[in-house]
Amino acid sequence: MTSPATGQPAYVRIAAEWAERIDSGNLRHGDQLPTRDELAEQYGVSKTVIRDALGLLHQDGYLESGTRRGTRVYRLRRFELPMYVLEADDRGRDAFEDAVKAQGGSPYQHIRVETVAPNPQIVEALNLEAGELATVRRRLRTIDGVPYCIVDSYFPHALVRGTAIENPENIQRGGRHVLRENGMEMVRHHDTIRSRRPHAREISELGISAGLPIIRHDRLSRTAEGKPVRFMMSVFPSDRWEITYEVER
Repeated sequence: MTSPATGQPAYVRIAAEWAERIDSGNLRHGDQLPTRDELAEQYGVSKTVIRDALGLLHQDGYLESGTRRGTRVYRLRRFELPMYVLEADDRGRDAFEDAVKAQGGSPYQHIRVETVAPNPQIVEALNLEAGELATVRRRLRTIDGVPYCIVDSYFPHALVRGTAIENPENIQRGGRHVLRENGMEMVRHHDTIRSRRPHAREISELGISAGLPIIRHDRLSRTAEGKPVRFMMSVFPSDRWEITYEVER
């Protein structure tokens, strides 16, 4: 069944209408939707159309699956991440954790560190020589026990060998201070932001739906001399974050 007004299938139009209600805040996390019978009567369509509309919303991460209490909205709290402060101060603490705590959240991070043969993107970003290794700190950041982002930070292995960067522990003062203490202060940062479908690892670690877009944020950091010392790749579920910047002329 296609809507004559829009030329779209009815299930797409219905799903878009409910997505707008959720995105606008008229419906919140845990709110229950009408039953399929009620929705079919409301829109004058078959229950098959309603099933397809709800299926699309499930796929895009708007609805909670597998509940016995009916179909409920799944929209966790959004946090603001002020990207402009992550490298800009000397507080001597993890700026991400400070930002989350300031908003009433309880942050935690699961960390593992690997020495890897980097892919071509990392080789180019860090200006590595052929065969040169990279050290990567892989972090799954949670808020109140819920996965909220994945952050992979790559460094030239020779540059960070023997430093706290290599230890799979939380660096309370932040990795940027470790680099500064070792004569590699980051003073220039180039950001790239894009949106795409999540990959298999992201779906698994973040516990998100396959149809929920993610925000991919890349930051290449250099010293005053222009040497690239860190390439940070962050993945944010699009329903859980507002990425903010502040610009001064």
